[in-house]
Amino acid sequence: MSSKDEDVLAAVNLVDYLNYNQGSIVRKYWVHPFWRKNCYSRGLYSVFKELDDPDRFKSFYRMEKSTFEELVRLVGPEIQKKDTNYRRAVCPQERLLITLRYFAGESSMKAISYYFLRGETTVRNIVETISESLWSVLQPLYMPVPTKEIWTNVAERYQELWNLPNCVGSIDGKHIRIKAPDNSGSAFYNYKGFFSIVLMATADADGKFITIDVGEYGRNSDGRVLKECAFGKKLLKNQLDLPEPSTLPGEEYEPPYAYYFVGDEAFPLMNNLLRPYPRRQLTNAKRIFNYRLSRGRKSIECAFGMMTSKFRILKSPICRKIEKVDTLVKAICVLHNFIRTHDGIFSTSTDLQEFSTGYSGETQFNSQENRNRTRPSNVAVESRDRLCYYFLKPYASLPWQNNYAI
Repeated sequence: MSSKDEDVLAAVNLVDYLNYNQGSIVRKYWVHPFWRKNCYSRGLYSVFKELDDPDRFKSFYRMEKSTFEELVRLVGPEIQKKDTNYRRAVCPQERLLITLRYFAGESSMKAISYYFLRGETTVRNIVETISESLWSVLQPLYMPVPTKEIWTNVAERYQELWNLPNCVGSIDGKHIRIKAPDNSGSAFYNYKGFFSIVLMATADADGKFITIDVGEYGRNSDGRVLKECAFGKKLLKNQLDLPEPSTLPGEEYEPPYAYYFVGDEAFPLMNNLLRPYPRRQLTNAKRIFNYRLSRGRKSIECAFGMMTSKFRILKSPICRKIEKVDTLVKAICVLHNFIRTHDGIFSTSTDLQEFSTGYSGETQFNSQENRNRTRPSNVAVESRDRLCYYFLKPYASLPWQNNYAI
């Protein structure tokens, strides 16, 4: 072998060594011939043809056709790509359809790849980038940082629908199923028996999210997550820009009452966070208070239920990296608000006049609850007691609330 041949062989070996150690893959094609042949064939035409059938479109992509067109108008300029000499760019409509179909949760990445006639890597990259774009574009419009005006509007709506004065939202946590991360131990293993991260959210009276915080370990209780998340820290420090205390309806000459959130038994009792009375030593007045509180608290449960039924990816483990899961969940939450705003049916006070929650008068404990060892302040206890007896007064009581006192 000549010295020239030895040099060539050494160069080839060096390239192979670098490719092996850097984990790079030498591709045979920029776009596989199968996808290049079929991308603009009848298969893709049938995908866009579904846009002409509103019922099929809504069933398949979880929103009305007009709502999708509005989504394209808002997000389209952000996700528009340019054609190159190597391949034609995927149009914004198709990129959004691929992402929505993945969020629907009834197909894997590979199945979506064959349905849209795109490479699996292409589909995965589209879902990740579109999720980031959905959050960056829609969040300022459909989940803005709350101001005093927003909190006031939420409180008025709570009083109109659920007869809960000065309430600015309901708060709860939801476990998002994930695939167990490598070397994570039991950090993500929750009390329900699966691996998860926690979505801590607040919702208004119509089931739309006001704030979200996602990414805490699944093993943590709701009370612990609230303490560690950004929203909870601001709540503890009174930095949420809540309105100044105001008088309760019918009590113009009484001292003003602070604005507050409502939560279940897993949360601590605070000045601006009310939880039900414990089931031990319940009186009729306390049972009525728990019932009235549950009317407002269920809005966050309804928000989680509507979001999960629409985006069924949340019903099964998401096999992505933790940081990618956070991005997907944030995009799904803001999409929920977007769809709820455009396609939602909003109730009126007359529709819910005799709404029954099936509440039995006793709070339900679960194994997640961390028996709070921190004693609530006297101000928080007095605040809850005052609202409890307010619900018994003639101008604040509901005709059917005594049914839940026994």
